[in-house]
Amino acid sequence: MFDFVIAGVQAPIALLMFVGFTVGIVGGFIGVGGGYMVTPALIVFGFPGYMASGIDMTHIAGKGLVSTLRHRQLGNIDWTLALTMVAGTMLGVELGVRTLVYFKKAGTAGIVLLVTSVVVMFTLFLYTQIETRRSHRQMKLLETQGRDPGRELHTSSLPKLFQSINLLPIVRCRTARVVVSMWVIVLVGAVTGFLAGFLGVGGGFIRVPALVYLVGASTHIAVGTDLVEIVFSGGYGALRHSIEGHVDMMAVLFMISGALFGAQLGSIATAYVRGPAIRYVLSYSLILATLGAAMRLVYVLSGQKAPWLSLIAVMLTLGEMIFLCLFIISLLYFARRNRRGEWVPDWVKPLVIT
Repeated sequence: MFDFVIAGVQAPIALLMFVGFTVGIVGGFIGVGGGYMVTPALIVFGFPGYMASGIDMTHIAGKGLVSTLRHRQLGNIDWTLALTMVAGTMLGVELGVRTLVYFKKAGTAGIVLLVTSVVVMFTLFLYTQIETRRSHRQMKLLETQGRDPGRELHTSSLPKLFQSINLLPIVRCRTARVVVSMWVIVLVGAVTGFLAGFLGVGGGFIRVPALVYLVGASTHIAVGTDLVEIVFSGGYGALRHSIEGHVDMMAVLFMISGALFGAQLGSIATAYVRGPAIRYVLSYSLILATLGAAMRLVYVLSGQKAPWLSLIAVMLTLGEMIFLCLFIISLLYFARRNRRGEWVPDWVKPLVIT
C-alpha cells in the first residue's frame, strides 16, 4: 500500500499501474480516455469523487498524447475535424469543472458522478449495440455474396440529417470525407467537453459515437480524431483540476507508467479490424462500466456499510478491463490467422481486415 498524501488515502501501486495498462489498451483501440471506467474505480479504491476526476483527467492527457502519435502514423486523424471541435471542447470542459465544483461544495459529488455515469453510459450502450449488430449482419450478407464489405459500414441515418444542416460556415473534412456545418462539430465538442470536465473523463465514450453517428466519420477516423480532442480536453481539464486541488501527481504517475505500454498495443490493433469491431468493444465497455458504476452507487447510497458491495464493484472493474483487453487481443490474433488463410470463427470474418 502506498500513502497518497495529497488525496489522503492509501492504495496499492500495482493495482493503479494495472488499471493504467489495461485502460491504455482499451483507450488506444476505441479512442477513449477510459475515465468512465477509471473514475468510478478510483472512488472505490478510496479516493474522493472530485479527486478521482482530477487524477484520471490528468492521466488521460498523458495517455492520449501517446495514442494520438500512434494513430497519426496510421492515418486515422482528420485534423480539420479535430481542430474545429477544440473551441467547443474547451468551453464544455470549463462548464463541466465548474459544475463539479458546485456539487463538491454541496457534498454530493460522488453520488451525482455515479448517477450521471450510469444514465449516460447505458443509453449509449443501447444505441451503439443495436446499430453495430445491424452493421455486422449487413457485413455477413456481403461476405456470403462474395463482396468486399470494406473497412467501414454503419447503418445509422443520423449523419445525413446532421450533414443537411446548412448553417454557415460549412467545413470540408477531407480525411474523414465529410462536409458538415461547423456548428454541428462545435456542438459535439461542447457537449462531450462538458462531460469530460464533469465526470473527469476524456469524453471519448460519447464523442466517438457522436463523430460516427452524427458527423458521419468512419470509426477509425473517429477514434484517432477523438484522441486529439482528449489531449486538449485532458490537458485543459488537468490544469483546471490542479488549480482546484483535485490532483495527486503520484497517483497520476503510477497510472501513466502502465498506460504508456497499453496505449501503443491498443492503437496498433485498430489496423487489423473493421469499424464494427471497434464499436462492439466500445458498446461492451459501456455496459460493463454501467454495471460497475451501478454497484458503486448502491454501495455509496447504503452509507458504505456493506463491504461486499465494494468488493463486487472492484471485481467488476478489474474483470471488465481484463475482458475487454482479452477481447481486443483475440480480435488481433484472429485477424492475423485470417490473413494467413487459417481457420477463424464465422462471426469474426466480417470484423477483421484480410
